[in-house]
Amino acid sequence: MPAPDAATQPESDAQRVSVHVRFAPSQGRRLRRPEPFPCGEDQSLWVERPVLVERADGTYDLIGTTARPDALARWILSHGAAATVAGPERLRQRVAAEARRVLERHTDE
Repeated sequence: MPAPDAATQPESDAQRVSVHVRFAPSQGRRLRRPEPFPCGEDQSLWVERPVLVERADGTYDLIGTTARPDALARWILSHGAAATVAGPERLRQRVAAEARRVLERHTDE
């Protein structure tokens, strides 16, 4: 029997991470659409439904817990420069490292 694909398996409970991501006002519609954050499924990014807070300046804070920080990092990158990881630092570093890999693939030599 083949080993499970690590990219599709949820990470262990020991790797649950509380996260805080700030989004530009331009992302509000995408973040507020009905049921944007399914939870409890094998492929879910979230352990439980995250909290979305609209700030007075029009930006959004998304606060939640994930057991799949690598998958969450890719989702954050799908928002481009409109998303900033406020914490934790290790997720911020994962997003930055992936962004550097994307840049390297798209830089003319």
